[in-house]
Amino acid sequence: MKETIGERIKAAREAQGYTQDEFVQRLQLGWSRQILSSIEKGTRDIKALELSKISKTLHLELSYFLASPIESSQKPAAAPAVLWREKPTDSHKPQEAEFIQYCKNYRFLENLNCLKETVDIYTVPNKKISLHQFTYDEASTLAEEIRNAMNLGDYPGTSLLKILEDKYKIKFIFLNMGPNGSAASCIYDFGTCILINSIEVAWRQNFSIAHELFHIITWSESLLNEIKDNKLWDYNEKLANAFAASLLLPSEVLHREINKIVGKKNFTKASLVVLARQFDVSLESLLWRMKFLRFINEKTVKELLDDEQIRSWDKESFQSKNIIHYSVSERFFRLAYLAYSQSDISKSRLAEILGVSLAEVPDTLAKHGYNEYLLVD
Repeated sequence: MKETIGERIKAAREAQGYTQDEFVQRLQLGWSRQILSSIEKGTRDIKALELSKISKTLHLELSYFLASPIESSQKPAAAPAVLWREKPTDSHKPQEAEFIQYCKNYRFLENLNCLKETVDIYTVPNKKISLHQFTYDEASTLAEEIRNAMNLGDYPGTSLLKILEDKYKIKFIFLNMGPNGSAASCIYDFGTCILINSIEVAWRQNFSIAHELFHIITWSESLLNEIKDNKLWDYNEKLANAFAASLLLPSEVLHREINKIVGKKNFTKASLVVLARQFDVSLESLLWRMKFLRFINEKTVKELLDDEQIRSWDKESFQSKNIIHYSVSERFFRLAYLAYSQSDISKSRLAEILGVSLAEVPDTLAKHGYNEYLLVD
């Protein structure tokens, strides 16, 4: 059995792109590379606590390592396809695994609470496209259709996440992906999931959500095959940007607000900031949308984006390090708390699902507005 466990550890480690040296450093168990090598070869026994730490680091269930050869293959099952907007600076495979594990836990909680939720579940619209034919104008038209179909209102940025999560049951996961990882999406048997960079400011997260919504709506095997071509992948990302800008900044609403705020006067930095905040989008997104609608020209956009004041205000992507960033959305947390409060899961399972230690559970609950001690009769 230890040979099988060792082989599975090695297969999972390699699937996530870790070298043996990188993995022992990540584990923080005080191991040398030689210890890990002997475990993977099956010549050293592994303790229960060590295997638990390995499973958490690789974001895999313990059952994967402990199942008999008949119950589980020697290699991990093919991972779900994850469509990245921008991959993180470091290897993205561990973050993919973490994202997928959160999605699985989210689905687990949904199944526990499926009879307790009374809100109707709506189906996300699906649009089959070919990247060889679909245009930017069609992406903008699609955005308007989606805005109306989903009843997102005049200012979608203020309600998009809540509507997608509560009404359409899209699963949102928030992870710190560094300066270059902004978002990803996935559709699999655990549902429809969107990954967002937790350290981006709210208006950049809004754009990422709208961007990923385009990928969710147009998701198909044929499109996934098309974007294996790097040029088509790049074009698909640009289409998603055009869709996101049109969704968050509806043309007729933007015209109305520009007339109200600016009128016949020239645009000022202050008036542009007011517009961006009203729609809850970045100033960069607003400027390019205004250029597309011919309010301003491309030269003006570039001049503004090169302005030091604009850059300092709009392009600062990171919030204060003192702010706590959560990996789970409010709905995810709500389902987890409900399952725990009704004894569907243990406290240790709650900690595992939330990605915290057992000792951190009370404080984590409190920071989300829940109190563990209210559960005591």
